[in-house]
Amino acid sequence: MEQQESATFSLRPATEDDLPALVALEQAIQVAPWNAEHFRAELQKPFSQVLVLTDDETDSVLIGYAVFWRVGDEVHLLNVGVALEHRGQGFGKLLVRRVLAFASRENAKKIWLEVRKSNLAAVGLYQGLGFAICQIRKQFYSNGEDAYVLEHRVDGNTSDF
Repeated sequence: MEQQESATFSLRPATEDDLPALVALEQAIQVAPWNAEHFRAELQKPFSQVLVLTDDETDSVLIGYAVFWRVGDEVHLLNVGVALEHRGQGFGKLLVRRVLAFASRENAKKIWLEVRKSNLAAVGLYQGLGFAICQIRKQFYSNGEDAYVLEHRVDGNTSDF
């Protein structure tokens, strides 16, 4: 446990080399996982950003990731994931805070996302960071599950993130 607490991590833009690890993590944690082509397409879009959180020592252990778009004056958070063995350690919050900071630096007016209604941990995380449920999208997901649409108004203050 002591070693894990002292471990350091890096958050950086993903590259093509990260695709196998991204896909493996995605398949392990998501109900309807993206495949390599989904991630590859995001890496190629000029308005999309894919961030990966890795260990500092080897840069080969993928802890988590975030995928988001900057379109107009908004940021759309598409996908966030944290490896099961690293949950509950604040990595999800770190990833979302980084996206919030990006939105603030880019003078976006709001950031929004969809999340499964059943994903109570994620809903709690987002609400704890100031997101509010603004809509329900009926049968949004491929299995027919509804989604909450959550929104966070960006005020330009990055000091909280």
